[in-house]
Amino acid sequence: MDQVIEFAVGLMERNWNDLKRALQDMTDDELDWRPVPESNTIRSIVRHLRTVEQLYLSLLEEGDQTPWNDAEYVRQLTDSITDDFQHNMKELEAFHTRFVSLLKQSTLAELQAQTFVEAPSPRLQSKDSLIFRDIRHIITHTGQMRTLRNLYRRTKGEKGLFFPENPTFRE
Repeated sequence: MDQVIEFAVGLMERNWNDLKRALQDMTDDELDWRPVPESNTIRSIVRHLRTVEQLYLSLLEEGDQTPWNDAEYVRQLTDSITDDFQHNMKELEAFHTRFVSLLKQSTLAELQAQTFVEAPSPRLQSKDSLIFRDIRHIITHTGQMRTLRNLYRRTKGEKGLFFPENPTFRE
């Protein structure tokens, strides 16, 4: 396996494990809690992650032939995805596993030579950009969900789950 790909896959696997740990022992109350009416719930974030992971996989597998360039297709697909947390987690994991598996079979040079058109703009992207996008996307939303879980617990008078044991942080 290409060293850059191997490094990226290692990061992706670590991110995936962090995501799963962040969602361990989730209650229905936590899944649907939001600090303000305008914010996302953990349930909606997982649904979003599942949808975007399918998009990234499609871009990796199909490039310019991806149906994600069709706005109507995207709307219909998004509307068809339920809010079933367990189902969306299973699908997210399946899409993520396929994505990582394809990366393991690729080299960075191959990915850089393959492209996709980024919808809705006609901007051409090389497929290696999907590695960064996937890593950043999962990290960002994992942090968001950890924050929501901490805030939820704090509103119940409990200590948050994700406080670092680090002298540079004060409680």
